[in-house]
Amino acid sequence: MKKLFIYLRYLFEYLKFGDIVSVIASVKYVLNRTSHKNDRIIRTSVGTFFCRKNTNDFQFANYAYERVVKKYVLDHRDEFSVFIDGGACIGEYCILLSNDNIRCFAFEPIQGTFEVLMKNLELNNLSTQVKAFPYGLGDKNAQAEFVFNSVNTGASHIATANSPGDCVAEIRTFDSLYNEMDINVEDHILFKLDIEGMEPEALRGAKDFIQRFHHITFVMEDKHSGQDSIKNTLNKIASFEYGIVDEFNIFAKKIN
Repeated sequence: MKKLFIYLRYLFEYLKFGDIVSVIASVKYVLNRTSHKNDRIIRTSVGTFFCRKNTNDFQFANYAYERVVKKYVLDHRDEFSVFIDGGACIGEYCILLSNDNIRCFAFEPIQGTFEVLMKNLELNNLSTQVKAFPYGLGDKNAQAEFVFNSVNTGASHIATANSPGDCVAEIRTFDSLYNEMDINVEDHILFKLDIEGMEPEALRGAKDFIQRFHHITFVMEDKHSGQDSIKNTLNKIASFEYGIVDEFNIFAKKIN
């Protein structure tokens, strides 16, 4: 029943903009993990998006995707002036929040997906408002092999012994980059991390930032890393209070 309501929300959003192709692609994806056969541009309540053929980019563009996480972010948007998206994929969160005059920064390591992110910023006239970095976030500066999921592009992840890579991407520590972002230690920051199990590494690579900046709230996927690993990593750096966003995400708010 829960999945039915989720599917209905997606359906309503596509029909709202007359996007029958995405309705058909959604059915195909659920049934056999395939998608539409041609590149196209769609409109949703989030914005305008370029969707690659044979991918589910169209799903990420739908307002119903990660609906509860979006609700959390939007419910708290008056509490922060800077948004950082680690694992930005096609840029949907930055596009959603830029309309509220929030400074947005996006990190996406997969070259093809980063190019789509940049195209989407251009389609929404946000090329100069959102600063995007073609890097993944980790605990050291290095190149790494990634597994690229050619259909579910948001599920691309760093390679392991059991899952060999098929592309190379750049990893950077957040501490090596944040001086380029011109953010102030008194800024109120919402930092979203959805990086397919690399959340603890990214947090360790942001140790200096976390300790120096006063007002930080993280929203993090714990599906792959696990809550304990994330919390143990953060608790070694600073004091945080924690809560549940949805079944796959938690928040962590720094206590000063």
